[in-house]
Amino acid sequence: MGRPKVKLAWVEERKRRATVCQRRIKELIQMAEELTIVCDMSACLVFYNRKSGKLVAWPSLEEAQSLIDCYNALPETERNMKADDEESSFIKTITKEIEKKLELSRKAVEELKMDNLMLQIKNGSRMIADLSQTEIEKLKSYASKKIAYYDRELHKQHPNTSGNEPFLEDDDGEMKTYEGESSESDGADNA
Repeated sequence: MGRPKVKLAWVEERKRRATVCQRRIKELIQMAEELTIVCDMSACLVFYNRKSGKLVAWPSLEEAQSLIDCYNALPETERNMKADDEESSFIKTITKEIEKKLELSRKAVEELKMDNLMLQIKNGSRMIADLSQTEIEKLKSYASKKIAYYDRELHKQHPNTSGNEPFLEDDDGEMKTYEGESSESDGADNA
């Protein structure tokens, strides 16, 4: 079990602040040293106190300067490519999540629009002839996706039925017809 999470806040007392700072610097140097050994890579740490003007460099000022010079000698594109910027990767992750949510929201809005359009057509407040070509294409696409979805759901619930069997039959095997449908026209084909 690790140490409890420390609340990050300004330490008011000067002596305590200096003690906390020294302890944290020592911990960071130890972690950096372990990383260089475990990962076989070069690293340096530089701490600068603005008030006292004190500079602390690990492993030494010369080695830190050498490593920084090597980094600065890289072309900018390569420098940026190799940079491990936590903040930028966090922002990219959050951005991707938001973009996914936005896409899902757009799909939901489009589905609601198509449901509303279908309801308007059913109620007679809009006529199919009055729809634009774009609306017709969107409606056809939406309807075919819904049909495919319900077809999959039906096959999940009734896996032993084939897609060719009529499911609206009465007891004598005849297809049921409803008001406004004709049995020879297969329903709404002549509408």
